[in-house]
Amino acid sequence: MSKSHMIFGLVATFAVSLATVSCQQESRLQSVQPMPPEFCYVDEVVPSIRADLKYSGSDNFVGRPIAGYRGSRPILRRDAAAALQRVQQRLGAQGYGLIIWDAYRPLRALRDFRAWSRTSDSATRATFYPRLTKKGIYKGHYIGDSSEHTWGIAVDLSLVHLSDGRLVDMGGRHDLLDPSSATESLEVSEQARANRQFLRDAMCAEGFENYGKEWWHYRLANSRPWYAYDFPVRDDLRVH
Repeated sequence: MSKSHMIFGLVATFAVSLATVSCQQESRLQSVQPMPPEFCYVDEVVPSIRADLKYSGSDNFVGRPIAGYRGSRPILRRDAAAALQRVQQRLGAQGYGLIIWDAYRPLRALRDFRAWSRTSDSATRATFYPRLTKKGIYKGHYIGDSSEHTWGIAVDLSLVHLSDGRLVDMGGRHDLLDPSSATESLEVSEQARANRQFLRDAMCAEGFENYGKEWWHYRLANSRPWYAYDFPVRDDLRVH
């Protein structure tokens, strides 16, 4: 082999090695997508807030962890988190606090919901959608193929007593996909209706809007842009 061929071979081998390293690095970067700079962990802005992300576990209408959920820390756009801090301060003066059940939701979770809806699995029906079919869940607009959650401006939450952490009686659980979950439903007790109204007043005072079919669902009003994100919910994300 001539010297020129040997040099060419070494250069080619080095180039391939660099390409391999580059591909490996790219693969590692793609395995944990970064959090966009307009997002944050809610507990960084509202340290006193409580969280129980239902879609990271099995206590939800699907009955298992949902695609894209592998963490316990709720995530929101920074403007939504700042508004939530104001709500927490407002409620704290009256002896109450917030607990978050869902916040930012990856787009892949919506696809997971849709895939579940096409299966015959109905193990959670008695608890979460007793009066509906899976098609009825979509037809009734309890779930959809798009969501304000994927924009990072919507949150599912409730009230707790600051004195002992007990949940305030709202007349039904999170994700009870049922007419009784409407914020102004007459199917729940007078006290539960009053508690739902109390939560709505506090949230709306700081710029949120309630989805009338779900007493727990709020979105930050007049917030742009509306863009669906798909980075995962994890506790170790770094800001891009």
